[in-house]
Amino acid sequence: MLVSVHQPKDINMTNSQSAEATRKSTSARQLLIDVWGDLACPFCYIGKNRLDQAIASSRHADAITVRHRAYELDPDMPQEPRPNLGTIAAKYGKSLAEAERMEDQVVALAHREGLPFTADRVVANSFDVHRVLHLAGTVGLDDQLLGLLQRTLFSGQGNIYDHKVLTEAASQLGIPRSRVEEVLASDEYADAVHADESAARRLGITGVPFTVFGGQIAISGAASIEDFARAIDQARSDK
Repeated sequence: MLVSVHQPKDINMTNSQSAEATRKSTSARQLLIDVWGDLACPFCYIGKNRLDQAIASSRHADAITVRHRAYELDPDMPQEPRPNLGTIAAKYGKSLAEAERMEDQVVALAHREGLPFTADRVVANSFDVHRVLHLAGTVGLDDQLLGLLQRTLFSGQGNIYDHKVLTEAASQLGIPRSRVEEVLASDEYADAVHADESAARRLGITGVPFTVFGGQIAISGAASIEDFARAIDQARSDK
C-alpha cells in the first residue's frame, strides 16, 4: 500500500499553516504528515482514528506533526444541508432502503473501531469548513479541530456546516470566536483551499483520505494502523 511520491515539491505549505509548521520543522527529527481529506468522507474519519493510533504508539510521537489538506469530494454541493441517506440515494440512483443498507456497512466498520457513527446525519458544501481548518492551522490546531468536527458530524450531534456550530467548535479549542466569524464573513483562506486542491491534482489524488509522510511516502485510503505505523518508521528512516 506504500508508494513513492515523485513530486515532493508539490507538498508545499500554504500561507495559513507555514508559520506553525515551519517552527515545528526546525528540528531535523520532525516528521510532517500531510493528509488530504473532506469532512463528508466517512473513511477520512476512520482513517484519522487509525493514523492517530499509529502516531500514539510510535516512539517518534513527539516529533510528528499532522497537517490537514483540503479536498472537496463534491465542490458543487449546495450550502443548505441535506439528509445523508437521501443524498446517497440520489447520487447512486438507489432507494432510501438501499442507501441505508449501503451505509450500514460503514456504520458497522466505524463501530468496530469504537467510533460514534450514524447514517442519520447531514451533508453540505465543505468549502467554509476547510477555510476554518486553515485558520486553525495557523495556531497548530487544524488536526485537533478536524477530529472534533468529525465526531460531532458522524455521531449526529450537530450540523458542523452551520457557521454558528462551526464557530462554537473552533472557539472550544481556544480559537477566538471573532476571528472565526471574520474568516467566515469573507473569502479568507479560499486561496489556501484551492492551493491544496491544486497540489492534489498534481499528485494524481482522486480519492481521500490520502496521506503523505515526509513528502516521500504516500498511502491512499484508510489503511490499517500497522500500515500507517510502517510508513511512519520508513519515513523516519529516510530522513
